[in-house]
Amino acid sequence: MKRTIAGVLAVVVVMLLTVPVQAGTRDDCISKCKEAGDFIKTQGIDSAIKEINNKKGRFVWNDGVSYVFLMNMKAKMLAHPHKPELTKPDTLIEATDVDGKAFFKDFVKAAEKGKGWTKYMWPVPGMEINKPKHTFIYRVPGTDYFVGAGFYVMSPGVFY
Repeated sequence: MKRTIAGVLAVVVVMLLTVPVQAGTRDDCISKCKEAGDFIKTQGIDSAIKEINNKKGRFVWNDGVSYVFLMNMKAKMLAHPHKPELTKPDTLIEATDVDGKAFFKDFVKAAEKGKGWTKYMWPVPGMEINKPKHTFIYRVPGTDYFVGAGFYVMSPGVFY
């Protein structure tokens, strides 16, 4: 009986400790996307592309694991600090993750609504592994552009 109670308490403590981490990560993604949207509106698209592509810029944080990317409504990647090769194709609409999910379609759908969250598998920067990633998409008001930023689920209850 004491072991059961101790086990339940341990689970509750772990849950309470991980929720603020996730909330902070989610909030960071939302605020960085809105900051990037403001940057696009005030500094222009060319300056935004340059800054978002910068691996050491203001839109990369969390030791480089978290970052903002920039796309247009045709699913053309305009800026990505870790995967500049994604800017080469005219569209990524049919591209899939390692599980075969065409998640760029979800990005565009969220952007059509103005904002939203998506989930897919993606490589963790600096590591040779794919992990579930939750990404916030934010359409820059009055434009054909949207930005995204996400966090990885490293294991149950551990977010990065």
